[in-house]
Amino acid sequence: MRVVDHISDLHFNLIDHRAAEALVEALNEDPAHLVVVSGDLTMRARNREFIAAAAFLSRLKSPVLAVPGNHDITTFYPWERFLDPFGRWRRHVSPETEPLWRDEELAVIGLNTVIRGGWHLNWEGGRVPRHGLRKLLGRLEMLPKNLFRIVVAHHPFLAPEERPDTPLARHAAPALERLAKAGVRLILSGHLHRDYVRLHRGAAGERTGLLRRQQQDLLVVQAGSAISTRLRGDPNAYNRIIVERNVARIEPRRWNGEGWVAAPAPAWPKQRLTDIAAQEEAAEAASQAP
Repeated sequence: MRVVDHISDLHFNLIDHRAAEALVEALNEDPAHLVVVSGDLTMRARNREFIAAAAFLSRLKSPVLAVPGNHDITTFYPWERFLDPFGRWRRHVSPETEPLWRDEELAVIGLNTVIRGGWHLNWEGGRVPRHGLRKLLGRLEMLPKNLFRIVVAHHPFLAPEERPDTPLARHAAPALERLAKAGVRLILSGHLHRDYVRLHRGAAGERTGLLRRQQQDLLVVQAGSAISTRLRGDPNAYNRIIVERNVARIEPRRWNGEGWVAAPAPAWPKQRLTDIAAQEEAAEAASQAP
């Protein structure tokens, strides 16, 4: 069994200090194997915000894997944004923007979806870069086949069911297909300050039958803002994810103003993430049975 705590959108310099202190206590009371932070550690990518965020993360007993969000590159210094957008991140948080953590059961890999800018005005949006996806797929290919695979990004890959018009990371749809085929079982992200879970079923699986479809199912798990006061109708929240026997269970936690409490588990089709080779072997045996 492996436990991952998924937090996001901390936005240091605009935080609820009581929620932040209580979150450290909650995470340290029963430390996970890994704490994942899916971006926006800061509000305006100021050095003092990065220092505060790094100090917060250093207090956690679990190892931490973090990827940057759109708020983690500066908007005040355009030369820095375009020439060295992640310099402050590398100085204060991690030398990597796409880190890898693994043990004998689990592999977690970061994907940087932050964009420096473009001809459009929506610079807060993200995209799955082609070179970043190729690199990620190459790293996945080198992993042992038995590992449960999780990808962490800042921008969302699937919209909430009640808001299908929600802006997503550009190129998210084809990336989902390729990541599913590469054996990725969870994508953890943030950005929207809303917590929800969506089940993606690969298009190829729909064409080739139940067995193949099961192999390509993956969950897209969104975390709300953990400790920021920049709320969008939902309370501060984070996810505890338990992976046992290739089954992922999502246990949301929410801040009620006094403490972190369990929230109702998300409604999603039951998904058993079984070993592909074992499935194929069972299917072949069934087809040869008299």
